[in-house]
Amino acid sequence: MSLGDCYIIELDRWGIKNNGTLPIETTQGINNAFIWAGDNGFQTVVLPKGNYLVDKNSALTLRSNIHYKFHDCIFIKEANNLTGYIVIVCDSIKNVIIEGAIIKGDRETHDYSSGGTHEWGYGIAIENSCYNILIKDCDVSECTGDGFTTSMNFDAIGGVMYPNHFAKGDIDSQGKLDATKTNYTTVTKFFDVTGALVKSTGYFYYSGDGYGGYGIGCNLNKTIIKVHFYKADGSYLGYRNTRSYEFIYLNTLPRETTQVRFSFLQNFDLMKDNLHYISCAKIPQYVHFLNCKSHENRRLGMSVAGGRFVTFDSCEIFNNSNPMSNSTGVNPGYGIDIEDGYMANQKITIRDCNIYSNRGGAVVTVSSRGVYVENNKFGELFSFSGSGDDYLSVNNMYYGGFQGKSITGGEEADGTFCTFRNDSVFGSTCNIDAGNTTLENCAFSKSSISLNGETAKIINCKFTWDSPESIDSFVFGSKYVEIRDSSFDIRRSVRWVQAYNISDNVLLSNVKFITGESGGGTFVNARNLIMQNCEFIHNGTNVNYGAVVVYESMRVENSLFKNISFRFDGGGMMVSPEALAKDTGYITHSFRNNKVIWDVNYGTAIHEGRGPGVSFLYIPRLGIIGNDINVIDKGVALGSMYTLRVFAENHLTLSNNTIVTVNNSGNNTKGTITVDGAFRQGGSTLAKPKTIIISQNNNKVNSDITFTSNVNSQLEKNILGDIPLVSLVSEEPTFGTYALSQILYHSAPTPGGYVGWVCTTAGTASNTPWKAATVYNSGARIYNGTYVYEAQNGGRSTTTPPVFPIGVNTTVEDKVGTITWTSKAYMVGDLVIPSTPNGYYYECTKSGAAGVTQPIWTTTENSTIADGTVIWTVRRIITWKWIDTKAVFKKFGLISG
Repeated sequence: MSLGDCYIIELDRWGIKNNGTLPIETTQGINNAFIWAGDNGFQTVVLPKGNYLVDKNSALTLRSNIHYKFHDCIFIKEANNLTGYIVIVCDSIKNVIIEGAIIKGDRETHDYSSGGTHEWGYGIAIENSCYNILIKDCDVSECTGDGFTTSMNFDAIGGVMYPNHFAKGDIDSQGKLDATKTNYTTVTKFFDVTGALVKSTGYFYYSGDGYGGYGIGCNLNKTIIKVHFYKADGSYLGYRNTRSYEFIYLNTLPRETTQVRFSFLQNFDLMKDNLHYISCAKIPQYVHFLNCKSHENRRLGMSVAGGRFVTFDSCEIFNNSNPMSNSTGVNPGYGIDIEDGYMANQKITIRDCNIYSNRGGAVVTVSSRGVYVENNKFGELFSFSGSGDDYLSVNNMYYGGFQGKSITGGEEADGTFCTFRNDSVFGSTCNIDAGNTTLENCAFSKSSISLNGETAKIINCKFTWDSPESIDSFVFGSKYVEIRDSSFDIRRSVRWVQAYNISDNVLLSNVKFITGESGGGTFVNARNLIMQNCEFIHNGTNVNYGAVVVYESMRVENSLFKNISFRFDGGGMMVSPEALAKDTGYITHSFRNNKVIWDVNYGTAIHEGRGPGVSFLYIPRLGIIGNDINVIDKGVALGSMYTLRVFAENHLTLSNNTIVTVNNSGNNTKGTITVDGAFRQGGSTLAKPKTIIISQNNNKVNSDITFTSNVNSQLEKNILGDIPLVSLVSEEPTFGTYALSQILYHSAPTPGGYVGWVCTTAGTASNTPWKAATVYNSGARIYNGTYVYEAQNGGRSTTTPPVFPIGVNTTVEDKVGTITWTSKAYMVGDLVIPSTPNGYYYECTKSGAAGVTQPIWTTTENSTIADGTVIWTVRRIITWKWIDTKAVFKKFGLISG
């Protein structure tokens, strides 16, 4: 029966039974009705409600450009012993909607006795060159394989094998091999792109082998590949850049192209056992699963074995691959599995789905390029594994954690592995083994995390951990580690953090670490470390310690260490003596402007540094400057325990520190600062026999600074206590920071001159006042009145000084005298800014009348802009930042003539 463009299938006409009988006749009748409806131009096909038994040896086959409405239709697969089957299939069709189907496989009645896995029984399959397919409100269960699947074939117009089909060099402008381009490799074979196979898809692409790899010594995942075009007579038409697994469409080729070849940036000599293909596989595209359910299937809920722009939207995928009464599950057993198409699997979106209680896990992506997951709830593990890149996770809830392998075989420095934003993770293990990972605005509750590989960034995240049996709840081992604006609240663990791998660079900024009943561990193991505005606080009653190991350079500043015994180590506890931090001849490790507080019983501390507070060892040249160190006893004597202990290697600067001890109990509470001699492992020859120690302007309140006999034996003469630093200068200082009463001696005194200068106002030195119309570089310092300011960017001052602010972190823009541009006459020297400020002002360098509308305000400094008859010259606005009070010096010690 037809209603306009809608055809309601007539069951009797086509011999169809909707009572669950006659599978062969029913299946054939439905397919015949589909064919007739398509041939007669119907855009909608409706199947009356009922139970339809689908023939075990065939499937319901849909046609293009039809909306299929199967509401209240239950399709039951006839019991069989086949290793694979399909209930509803879309094969190389387009513009189709499947709506409302309920499919039930034969999992519980299936005969598995023939052997093998029998894992290829599918409910709805989208195969080959399908395009624009919507599966809506469908429910699939109890298939012997997957509920829903997309799949591709692996057709190719040829393969290339090393070394027969490769050569060293690139293609020149004449289309010939240029062997002098030794950094390149060229595929010597030509490929005909005029055949029927290529025309059937309309595209071809460069791919890896049958498993998606490129062979030994060759990773083309992020390499630009050149495709070169030739006419039938062999004349060259040029080339275009492409990427592996990306379509090269026939209708975009230069006219008269009949054959192509390829070249890429690759060292030919490193290649071995490489097999690549020029593929034209039929791949489903733009497939959308909307509000579907998949459950109790034997292998997977949904699978992508080839597909581009595949979306799972508002789907419920649950209880797949778990045992049932008459059958067990089969691997891999996930809710969604993305693999087998390799990098042909692209732009996969999982949105607003609930995926839970699946035997193997929630989702696994074995190979793909571009996976986006948003607003989902994952009940089990989400596994980013195998080869793939560009994963983005936003606003998801992970109850099974996540894990990842990397991009194409292990590591790749220039690819983003995975980004998590606004996600929450609960009670699980998260492990990213390689690639590049970013966690941003995420909350981890009772979840551990391990980050290794190329880069790891943690930004504005919150971590809590409470597991008294666990070891290493957090591991940071990527080559580059950046943690900002985040907090780690570790309530209980055996050892809560450990860095096994050596990172090249680590940045910790505004990070808070709070430990309770936790044993501590090594936070980072790095070549270079910057730690700023961080807090390390221990609130528990058990022993605790923390450590960082830094080989090449360290800058620790403006941070708090409270009731935690903390070691800064140049590598001695982690590596052999030959790998320790080396003496560079200048200070490489600095500990500046930090606060160390100890106000609990010493019995809660244990450390290789032998005391509460901080210790330093195995560092050749070290600066400990401007720190506040406070020790308060709680009724138990600290005795001679070390608040600060330094094993001086070759050079130590200990200056401008304030050490305060408070004795509440009347016991011996010295909070001793002890400087020891070189503390190298046995047999090491890296420590010099003498140590230079500069100890200056340290303020000690009820405390001692002790230089041990060990260190005294290394010095030319004994040094006891604080000593002054003799500074020699040739003129009044113009840079640097100086304390009140600090004395600087003239390096070349002469009769009639002075012995030197004394600082009468503490602050920063500067002899450069602000000047009008002057170019300043970023970092330039000037003074205005009694204060010093620093340029935060390069630019040019105006003709009138700004009102300079006073106070930490205050800034001002140098733009006094500027006006907002209007259409009028201007004179040379007039200054304007655009109506939408852009950080620049514009100086009139030729008088005239401005145009009716604003010109395009370019931002290339010193370039000119024509505006009517006016010429403007581009100037950048300088931002000045308050730095300090200006240091003032007076000469002293007149030398008689």
